Amino acid sequence: MLNTIGARPLAQQSYTQDLDAGSPPFLSIRGLDKRFGSFSALRNISLDVKAGEFVCFLGPSGCGKSTLLRVIAGLERQSAGTISSMGEDISHLPPAQRHCGILFQSYALFPNLNVRKNIIYGLRNSRMKSSEIDSKLAELLDLIDLRGSEKKYPAQLSGGQQQRVALARAIAPSPRLLLLDEPLSALDAKVRVHLRQQIRDLQKRLGLTTIMVTHDQEEALSMADRIVAMNEGKIEQIGTPMDIYHAPRTLFVADFVGKMNVLQGGVAGRRLSIGSVDMAVPDQYDTQNNQGQVVACIRPEHVRLVACDRDAGEPGGLSATVTNLEFLGSFWRVTLIVSDLSGAAMSVDCTSREMAHTPLTVGQTVRAVLPLQELCIYPATGSPNQPKGGAQ
Repeated sequence: MLNTIGARPLAQQSYTQDLDAGSPPFLSIRGLDKRFGSFSALRNISLDVKAGEFVCFLGPSGCGKSTLLRVIAGLERQSAGTISSMGEDISHLPPAQRHCGILFQSYALFPNLNVRKNIIYGLRNSRMKSSEIDSKLAELLDLIDLRGSEKKYPAQLSGGQQQRVALARAIAPSPRLLLLDEPLSALDAKVRVHLRQQIRDLQKRLGLTTIMVTHDQEEALSMADRIVAMNEGKIEQIGTPMDIYHAPRTLFVADFVGKMNVLQGGVAGRRLSIGSVDMAVPDQYDTQNNQGQVVACIRPEHVRLVACDRDAGEPGGLSATVTNLEFLGSFWRVTLIVSDLSGAAMSVDCTSREMAHTPLTVGQTVRAVLPLQELCIYPATGSPNQPKGGAQ
């Protein structure tokens, strides 16, 4: 796991090394800006996408991820920068010449056309014979598991079925690149989980290079080969789901992706202090320019709880009181008030087996042990050494 104080993140190192050195990336974006009047929606975006890769643009509403997708599709014109596909500059090509299939949050199926006519709509002006179109339709219906529904109209389909028809329509013309703009956000949670696996399986089967926009962290972590984490029109980090979750490059990524405890601390020399806990800072930390106030982040599942009346054989730990116990099926989320941190709240995830073996009760005093190897450390907000987001 990466522990960060001014160090170059492993996520970015692996990203650079994973690209095939001998061939150009499938999609290459360099120095992309997009301005709407005086507002900068995208700032100096640079990234590469490999052939057959599933990439997710992840970030909060308004971060620029949908704008970036629309610029790639040619639906918006960039203010600066270039876009290349398979070595060809497509920066100024119209959408029809970029060979993209697009699926938006609103499926935009034609209500007066049945499933068959909706799917083959994009093939109307092709030179394919009727028999070839019928053969392709049959193949697509099998892919989306809707064989026998050709004559149904959108109003006769569930939301999940409509989404699959829209997906089949997007891939019917055999696009080079599939662009998905929050395609699952209108569906209920159970259908969404089922369909994201179907989309991922279909993408793998076709080997289709895909970019998906989402603000759903679980969706991005479960579907993507790589995630592009965005904030305020900039790229904060590019990496695999494991990189993004376990090795967040910036405080924004650490706090946005998954549940994270954000604790105030300080670095003095080679020592890190968090409340009453004082520990050595490992040699890989660059503390030369990062002295003083810091923010230490740790996932709830990495904190270990020790009852104060038990000897766990571990020194240290923050003194805390259990204030809430929330049963979430496979684990319990324990809420603590940490007296060593002026009453700051902390979340800890304990497995159901751990809780059965050593039950906790509200009001109980415990020690919260913070494994050093699981901490991610950043200069405190407002510090001149605060990690900055930017194109990578």
